[in-house]
Amino acid sequence: MNPELKKFLQKPATGSVLTVASGISFFFTCMCLPLVGRAGSSVPYAEQNKLAFLGVLGLTFTLAALATWSKMARRSGDKSPLPYWSLGLCAVCAALFVLLMAGLLAV
Repeated sequence: MNPELKKFLQKPATGSVLTVASGISFFFTCMCLPLVGRAGSSVPYAEQNKLAFLGVLGLTFTLAALATWSKMARRSGDKSPLPYWSLGLCAVCAALFVLLMAGLLAV
């Protein structure tokens, strides 16, 4: 890994900004959830709704994964606490993805 990038990722502010951004993005994901729910999956443009939701979910997962990566990189240097919130958000995004692909969100 590039030493400058590693130094940037190990800054406490970087992990905090990414964590807050992933949290805000998760709230936006929750607001977009009706796109793939019962009402959004029964319209002629349901595939576009699904793609839009996948894009928002992908952004949320990417931000949460970057926040986790940043905090884990910092943790390797100063033994800071494990980023439970970021790891949990990654797990929730993965679970939403599995549920979406299985068709269980459109019940």
